[in-house]
Amino acid sequence: MKIKEGYMIKTIGGERVVIVQGRTGMDLTKIISFNAVAEWLWNTFSGIDFTENEVADILVKQYGMDAGQAAADAHQWTVQLTDTRLLEL
Repeated sequence: MKIKEGYMIKTIGGERVVIVQGRTGMDLTKIISFNAVAEWLWNTFSGIDFTENEVADILVKQYGMDAGQAAADAHQWTVQLTDTRLLEL
């Protein structure tokens, strides 16, 4: 999977949110906001192909998380991106 190009993270109303760059007339009924870890993952995996297991592995390495919790968090992050159509599968 890969994060789709053409999106960027901006601060709006004190929240870090993903926005579409340079496109008008978009349906903005789905907005995704990120906490610091989700944004770090976005920046880490932007522009490259990755798997959910790689997301979990980097969470364990970076934050010393339990592998089971890292896998659950990686799954939740990728599902959120998939549901908002921000991933190319």
